[in-house]
Order: sequence, then C-alpha cells, then structure tokens
Amino acid sequence: MTKFIRSMTVLSTLVLASACSRQVDVKIGLVGPMTGALAHNGKSMAQGAQIAVDELNEEGFFIKGKRANFTLIVEDDKASPEEGKAAAQRLLDAGVVAVYGHFNSGVTIPAAPIYAKAGIPQMSASTNPKYTRMGIASAFRIGADDIEQGATLGRVAVDKLKAKSVFVVDDGSLFGTGLVLEVNKVLSAKNVTASVESVKPNAVDYAALVKKIEESKASVVIYGGDDPVGVALLKALRAGGSDVKFIAGDSMCDAGIIKAAAGTANRDYFCTVAGVPPSWLSGGAAFVQKYKTKFGEPGAMAPIAYDGIHVYAQAMQKAGSTDAAAIVAELKKNSFDGKIQGSVEFDAKGDLKDGSIVIYEAIGGVLTEKSGLY
Repeated sequence: MTKFIRSMTVLSTLVLASACSRQVDVKIGLVGPMTGALAHNGKSMAQGAQIAVDELNEEGFFIKGKRANFTLIVEDDKASPEEGKAAAQRLLDAGVVAVYGHFNSGVTIPAAPIYAKAGIPQMSASTNPKYTRMGIASAFRIGADDIEQGATLGRVAVDKLKAKSVFVVDDGSLFGTGLVLEVNKVLSAKNVTASVESVKPNAVDYAALVKKIEESKASVVIYGGDDPVGVALLKALRAGGSDVKFIAGDSMCDAGIIKAAAGTANRDYFCTVAGVPPSWLSGGAAFVQKYKTKFGEPGAMAPIAYDGIHVYAQAMQKAGSTDAAAIVAELKKNSFDGKIQGSVEFDAKGDLKDGSIVIYEAIGGVLTEKSGLY
C-alpha cells in the first residue's frame, strides 16, 4: 500500500510538472493616471485591458503550443513625467514583457527611452507626434496622432460649423499645445481669424478668459488639453450666457465628461476620438456588454486599450515567443486583428496605418457619432 501511495505521488508530481511545462506565464504592464484629476482615463485604460486579459485566459490562448496565462500589472504615473519614469522602472522590475501606456503625451514621451533601453515594447494611444519620431524602435502608437486629430478639429470648425472667427485655447500641456498647433495650421490655411490663448491649469482666471472670448466675437471655441480646464471653461462660458460652439479633442470625449459638464455640454458641443467606436464591429458590441457588466459605461480610453492587449497577444503568438525583442519584430512586420478597430498595422515609425478620427456631437447630453463631418 505504501508503494502504491508513493507511486501515485510520483505520478501526480509528473503530471503537474508536465502541465506546468505546457503553460507560459505572461506579464503585461499597464500604466496611466490612477489617482488625481485624470484618474478616470487611467482606470478606463486598465479596465479595458483587464477585459482583454480575462478573455485570453478564459478562452485559452496558446503560444508555441503552450497555454498562456496573462497577468496585467497596473502602475499609477499620477500624470507626472517623473512619476511616470519611476512607474516604468517598477514595471520592468516586475518582469513585464510589454507595456501599454501612458495616457498623457507628456508622460509617455519621457518614459519611452526607459522601455527602449530594456528592449520592452511600449504601445500607447498618446497623440503627440513626437512619441514615434524619436527614433525608438520599441514605441508604437495605436491610434491617430495630433496631426490628424488637430486638423480634423480645425476642419469641423470651418467646413461644418462655418466659423469665420475662432478662439483657440490650450492648457499648456504637451497634448494641448500639440493639438492646437495643428488646429492653427488649418485655420491659417483657410484664412480664418483666430485668437489664441495658452493657460496654466492651476492659475486660470475663467471670468477674464470668457470676457476675451466674448470680445473676440468668435462663434467657435476650440480647446486643446485635458478635461479639468476644459470642463471648467465650458461651465464658465455657459454661466456667462455664451452660446459659442465648443470643440475639443479626445480627452474631452466620453460620457463621463458630458456628465461632469452638468448640462453645459448638452448642446453646441463637439469632440473627436482618435480611434473607431465599438459600434462599428460586432466584437465591439460584445466588449461594451462585458464592460458594462463589470464596470459600467466604458470611457473613451477603454476600447483602444482592450485592442492593444489583444494585439500584443497576437504578436506573441505569431512570434511563437514572449521574448520582448521577438514581440517588437512581429509588431513591425505584421498586421493584427483588432476586435474593435479591425485591422491594426504599424508603419516604419510605429504609427498606426490608416488611423481614424471620429467626430461626436453631444445631443441632449448623449454623445452621438456624426458621419460626414470629416
């Protein structure tokens, strides 16, 4: 009997060892603002990514014959360049093979060399063009950049809303200044009068700014920057009785922002998202249902993070490896199936080929996709 028990113990050990040899553990890092004024964006990213990880683990995903067990490791960069660099190092120390993040261009860009030095692929939806123009082979942008997004904002103001005079505001961030740089190029090319104001988020005199906007006789305000200043400016405009049309970029384009605007964005409010909406493909509808069940209404950053994790997994599968260098090589030479965006392919710089910009209008407090606004 003792020999039988010993034999069974040995057999169980061999079976367990065999099972472990057929499994590969994969750590993917995600980093963004999880605390502070922009935390809703970071949490949206993390939640979208977590749904992708859960799907991969539940459905069974194999890399070179081994079942992959994915773990998402989340770090808070507090929307700060220095905190971002520290968070990047923590992810590397944790043994991640790929990173999704950061949210802010001003954090994504200074963190990129840290990942590059370690050879770890970094995928981000940050829109400032500099991110993929630093000569870093491991940097990938899964979304359109500000050259495309800013130009779209300018064309909406002039070609759709027929603005003859526009007031352009940015919050001094890398994202905001980069966005309005492209806006101003379009306005200049179309000979539209533009007033420009750059503010410091912690020192904005909203009453004075509203007065400047009113005195400019602008029919449209284009705002480049994050939502703390954008929402406060919109509220100040409406409180002052202004009916000027308000256009903003993707940091101001989800249901949470419309809710935070407390009725001031229910009309004459337009915004863009650098990425296609979940409604375009059947996989998107399934994602939205899963997200609502777990977390509520998805923010603008959730769908693209979800796709990013699936793209990483497919790159590992195509490479037959979880080695970071192999993942980078596959991302550079292959196309991938985004469950929401459709085909995902990167160009030589690491930018997404054929990135889409979608325009929304808030109608009765609900963001509605507007076709034909280019």
